[in-house]
Amino acid sequence: MQLTDDIKCSGCGVTIQTEYKEKEGFIPKHVVLKHDENEPIYCQRCFRIRNYQEYASNDLASEDYIKVISQINTKDSLIVLIVDIFDFSGSFLPNIKRLTGQNDVILAANKVDLLPSSVNKEKILSWVNELCQDEGLQVLDSILISSKKNIYIDELLELIKKYKNNRDVYIVGSSNVGKSKLVNQIIRRLSGVEKDVLTVSYAPNTTLNFVGFPLEDGTTIYDTPGVLNKHQYLRYLTKTSLKQSIPQKEIKAQIYQLDPEQTLFIGGLARFDFLAGDKCGKSNVVLYFSNNLSIHRTKLENADKLFEEKRYTLLTPPYSPNEALPRFVKTDFHMRGTGKFDIVISGLGFISVRAPFHIVVHAPVMVGVYLRKAII
Repeated sequence: MQLTDDIKCSGCGVTIQTEYKEKEGFIPKHVVLKHDENEPIYCQRCFRIRNYQEYASNDLASEDYIKVISQINTKDSLIVLIVDIFDFSGSFLPNIKRLTGQNDVILAANKVDLLPSSVNKEKILSWVNELCQDEGLQVLDSILISSKKNIYIDELLELIKKYKNNRDVYIVGSSNVGKSKLVNQIIRRLSGVEKDVLTVSYAPNTTLNFVGFPLEDGTTIYDTPGVLNKHQYLRYLTKTSLKQSIPQKEIKAQIYQLDPEQTLFIGGLARFDFLAGDKCGKSNVVLYFSNNLSIHRTKLENADKLFEEKRYTLLTPPYSPNEALPRFVKTDFHMRGTGKFDIVISGLGFISVRAPFHIVVHAPVMVGVYLRKAII
């Protein structure tokens, strides 16, 4: 293979180069020269992610990703917007219409496989559609999917075929919502290729540019860079902490009956102070986090001392002071009346609780903590 400016990494879309090892797109020159032109080619970064599960971050600013994605608004195309069911507000792109122009949008709510099996899926989809309306986004259609577990991918393909009208398709969404995994699933169906082509990783921003795959009708389906939302927890976690904090299978709800002045720690990543409930005092709370995260209960009066003494040992992740998280701040939720609500820690999980309640959540200052109507 001859090295030209036209060679793109098959995993992340960057231009291949052989001169600067510390920059994106690097491949040793001898690897390029020996490479079969009929086979995918991967930059050193993607090769390490794919073969050694290395955590490979990059130093491009979020603004650069937005500039790349905003090129879509000059094209007549179909947009498939991917959101995370468990963190809709955190994974939703509020400026999606500015980025993609007047192009038609299909919404795919990913990670349905993480929902407890008892959940009413139609109720979840109705809830997702309501949130889209609240955000002012009109979509052609919507669907629940799991790009990881291969659930409802055929149905999504049917929607794409229905609305594509001989246009290119762009898969768009924030980091870690499953875009590349979805495109891999689609490529497998359309081409018969058994192995993943695109690079998939726990690390945010694995895709660095448009990565296109031509379809039989002459159009192309593109994976796009993930817009890294600064308020999502995954931005601040190392590889080890990410693997423990991101759910990988159906979440098992954890139920706690709390008295006033009790605290729950979600590992060492967040703290949940239950100050008051209904007239009886006690209240049931249901936690939906990765099954690998340990939950620890203590009295509120002991919480500060426990956090100071047991962080990095009992309260993990994080695992060492080297995983420096932003300082924790308090978010106060004082809800009167009735109804069931979720308190969401963006990118980590949520806690379901019935009103009335007075709750304080401690989380890193940049991480989004918000209240929504309960989805389960």
